[in-house]
Amino acid sequence: MHIALWSPAWPLAKFQNGIITYVHWMKQGLEQQGHRVSVFTRQLDDSSHEPNVYVVREAPRRLRDRILARVFSPFSPGKNDVFRFSKAIADEILRVHRRDPIDIIDMEESFGWFADIARLTALPLVVRLHGPAFLSLVDDEIDTDFGREKIEREGQALRLAPVIVSPCQLTLTQTMQRYGLNPKEARHIVNPLAIDGDTPLWGLDRCDRDTILFVGRFDLRKGADVLLKAFRELLHERPQLKLIFAGPDSGILGADGRRMHFAEYSAALFPAPLHSRVDYRGPVGNRQVADLRVQAMVTVVASRWENPGYTLLEAMLQGCPVVSTDAGGCPESVVNGVTGWLAKSEDVGHYAAQLRRVLDDPEGAAALGVAARHYVAEQHSAATVAAKSVDLYARVISALAR
Repeated sequence: MHIALWSPAWPLAKFQNGIITYVHWMKQGLEQQGHRVSVFTRQLDDSSHEPNVYVVREAPRRLRDRILARVFSPFSPGKNDVFRFSKAIADEILRVHRRDPIDIIDMEESFGWFADIARLTALPLVVRLHGPAFLSLVDDEIDTDFGREKIEREGQALRLAPVIVSPCQLTLTQTMQRYGLNPKEARHIVNPLAIDGDTPLWGLDRCDRDTILFVGRFDLRKGADVLLKAFRELLHERPQLKLIFAGPDSGILGADGRRMHFAEYSAALFPAPLHSRVDYRGPVGNRQVADLRVQAMVTVVASRWENPGYTLLEAMLQGCPVVSTDAGGCPESVVNGVTGWLAKSEDVGHYAAQLRRVLDDPEGAAALGVAARHYVAEQHSAATVAAKSVDLYARVISALAR
């Protein structure tokens, strides 16, 4: 089988994103089973020379072409060209398909691109819910023309999708209810994940028992404000604690509508003597993140919504003790008190309390880390996920042929 996968950028070693991570491990799982995989991407790092990876570039269009695109698209024209990028993706997929026939396309729901691509290529397509806009947009993103159009276009496209797959059962249920969907098939298949041979594993004897690690953007969706407030609460009783914050600074809107970035927000939250207890690293590469996880006593996820994310699953696969929010699909991965600890979303006091449980019982936390590693290795095996997906692909291809 020849499978086309869409990734916003490539490769994983150079870019951090959940969809890129999914494509990386799914590609490996599929290829290990003897299938051919072509990756189509909008951004390719110059150092990558991997075969069967194709960059999609949109050529400037004449006025006539722009008018025709608006007339013949099943959706309203919209004001942002990103929504019409589907034509460029479809053109590149067809170019490869003419030379080496593609059996099926597997791609995300973002911007509703997949509906146009299925129509323009006439190829079987499976859409995966990596982060529908109505769930993932927060802060000032959702209350904009762009945010509203993205939500609407994704809904219009999903109503046309015969097959919808989601790595999170809750996300699948919420999306079906939000848009009133009735696809021929709706499947819950978790995201694949494996671990490279040189990735370090967490060990109690090798970590700093006073260090907490947060990996994610400084923004509201990732719950950075909740984590920092919980950490401030812990510092009053444990001034030796240290928080490592690794991730880009997207900023958080204040009550006055002004965006505050990490340095300003942290300075307002922590008294001067405690500033040094927060170590902001900014964006950090994937391998550096893996190293940081084994240095910390606990890795935390404070998101207001997750699918669940690879940030959580990767920490669990390294055997790290984790404290995670109970929002979104995180409880589908973390069994409270068995594979980690769950904290009530946006509840600063409860988040601090769950962190105390880990810090007060390092041996117990280590046991939870071992259980977490075994769970992810078994349930998210790239080989198992690829096999389930191939079975679905075969049914989709057969149904379309009929």
